Amino acid sequence: MTSSAVQTTNGRNGRIRKRYIILSVIIVIALLALAQYVRSLGRVHTDDAFIDGRVHQVAARVNGYVLQVLVDDNQLVEAGQPLLVLDPVDYEVGVAQARADLATAEAQLASLRKGVPLQQSQTDLQVTGARAQLDSLKRELEQAQLEEAAAKQMVLQAEAILTNADLAYTRLKELRGSDVIPQAMLDTAKADLDSAKAQVQASRDRARAAGRALASGQENVARLQANVDLAQTGHEVASIKDLEVAAQEARVTLAQERVRKAELDLGYTTILSPVAGQVTKKRAQRGQIIKAGEPLMAVVPLDPDQLWVTANFKETQLARVRVGQKVVLKVDGLPQVKITGHVESFMSGTGAVFSLFPPENAMGNYVKVVQRIPVKIAIDADNSTQGLRLGMSVVPTIYLD
Repeated sequence: MTSSAVQTTNGRNGRIRKRYIILSVIIVIALLALAQYVRSLGRVHTDDAFIDGRVHQVAARVNGYVLQVLVDDNQLVEAGQPLLVLDPVDYEVGVAQARADLATAEAQLASLRKGVPLQQSQTDLQVTGARAQLDSLKRELEQAQLEEAAAKQMVLQAEAILTNADLAYTRLKELRGSDVIPQAMLDTAKADLDSAKAQVQASRDRARAAGRALASGQENVARLQANVDLAQTGHEVASIKDLEVAAQEARVTLAQERVRKAELDLGYTTILSPVAGQVTKKRAQRGQIIKAGEPLMAVVPLDPDQLWVTANFKETQLARVRVGQKVVLKVDGLPQVKITGHVESFMSGTGAVFSLFPPENAMGNYVKVVQRIPVKIAIDADNSTQGLRLGMSVVPTIYLD
């Protein structure tokens, strides 16, 4: 075979091999594309996702002067760890004042409580004594009434005797004028008349004395009845003291709450971390005057249950996505770390709806755009969240059931 023929044969074989190689590459690429397509049928992914989580703002609950700042930027802290201290002097004075007010209120309450039974006892004694005197005077008054009645009866009897004596004397005087009776009989009648007059006068004097005694007794009874009524008002005074005790008890309760409030305010001068995490955005400086509610720093928790992924999937990708489906997370900043999670929930609207300027599709210039719906992906508890930071880019892949 000549050299030209050999060259022709070799060239033909080279072209055939080249065709085979190109065809093989095309077949491999097609197979890989087919495999990738088949794999993609059971999963969806997006690169519009990021690490999200809770950010706990730390603020003072009382006004004050910053005495100490106990943490630095990006420092890891535990839950309940002191972060900064406010000057407690003013609040210590407030606690002392509140406790003094409470002690005063309690002393006044104790005094009032002792006064109520004492007032009740004194009132009972006064009422009992006044009623005993009143009963005695009433008996004396009844006796005086009987004596007055008897005296009046004696006056009537004396007046009747006087009338008879006067008639007898007048008749005997006429008879004596006719010398029918002796002078001695007239003298006796005159003596009886004078005696009857004296008896009437004495009876009237006794009746007037009995009347004065009765009037005096009635006045005494009225006076003692007034004393009894006055003594009984002590029960009303005791009732008023009971009300004063109740009012003072309310003041004591108020004083106790003020002590509790003062002690709480004093405790608030030491500001504690609400959760375990990392300090960020520290604004507080020593010597600063701060107000209650003013943000001082933030603490970002790093536990898996405090972090999650917010992934914005296209609405066309979510037809088969369900809560609980497995998710594999690839973090751009941690390419060597594989993190697993699961679909936890879907937002009740697209991201555009909740934007500052939601779209207005009634303007006549509508262009259909595929919307994205935020999906919350929870990180499984058995994953390490070390190195994860809020806002890091993530590529989540949801495995469809």
